[in-house]
Amino acid sequence: MVRGEAARAADDSLAEKGQPPHIALLLPLNEPALKAPAQAVRDGFLAAAKGEGIPVRIEATGAEVAQILTAYEAAVANGARVVVGPLTRNAVTALAKSGRVSVPTLTLSLPERELLLPPNLVGFGLSAEEEARQVATLAFADGHRHALVVVADTALARRMQAAFAEQWLALGGRLAATVRFTPGREAAVKGVAAGGADMVFLAAGAGEARAVRPYLAATLPVYATSQAFGGRLSDPRNVDLAGVRFVDIPWLLEPDHPAVMILPRPQSLPVELERLYALGIDAARLAAIFWRQGVGEVELDGVTGRLTLGAEGIVSRRAVAAEFVQDTVVVVEPAPGARP
Repeated sequence: MVRGEAARAADDSLAEKGQPPHIALLLPLNEPALKAPAQAVRDGFLAAAKGEGIPVRIEATGAEVAQILTAYEAAVANGARVVVGPLTRNAVTALAKSGRVSVPTLTLSLPERELLLPPNLVGFGLSAEEEARQVATLAFADGHRHALVVVADTALARRMQAAFAEQWLALGGRLAATVRFTPGREAAVKGVAAGGADMVFLAAGAGEARAVRPYLAATLPVYATSQAFGGRLSDPRNVDLAGVRFVDIPWLLEPDHPAVMILPRPQSLPVELERLYALGIDAARLAAIFWRQGVGEVELDGVTGRLTLGAEGIVSRRAVAAEFVQDTVVVVEPAPGARP
């Protein structure tokens, strides 16, 4: 809904008090362990905010939830008409449960999946679990029905496994078998009785995926999330994953996409931080919509995927499907608006 006279009057009142309305970007820049991710999000956000013409104020916090909630309230009291943040899942979940959300607020991580979000709180983030669910839908649409799930022994891989399995079963697929592997013991997956599996879901990071791929049956199509992609479209190491289909963000997969080309690209960022830079870009674009119109239905061709805000308050992110072919990556399903 477009902002009305009452909202503009409130802005005027804040300005008179020396608290001009703005968008507050709440990031854990004071926490050493989170400083690099927070800086990547900040830099992407500011790069996009400049083009959007929106006023931004950076609110640096630590990682403690209580401090973040206090900073949120202070930002609103100081004129924040829109808040972007927090960055971590535990802080997002705490904010959602706090009863303190009073202005349109866009999170930078998704809260607990079953949590009912309060009005004005919108969940947004780069969720590997969401990608795993998208991969399940992609594999099912490709005609597969019996999945062998191969899982690295990490917490993130186990979360991807659970998300894939939930979506796969909901679609009507069957789980032929699940096997876990640890570094140096990838050969354990060789010859696993897969009970008639017709595809593999590989829940693993890039290094783990490259190490285990030779032990997977060559006859079975393999699917993975962005975690299996090292970030370079042309890389000799990509050969180890030849034939694997995965999903990732347009920012990395489609440098010629119109939404990607117009924005500055950081130099020498690790792929994990470059994804967060892209998250910051799309967060700024969403925040600009909330700034001008308030929270409502949104459809946006972003650099992190096709973004849709539904009634449940979560921004659904449809990533781009791609495949490793020799030492390169080929986009299978381009993002909307991409060049042919």
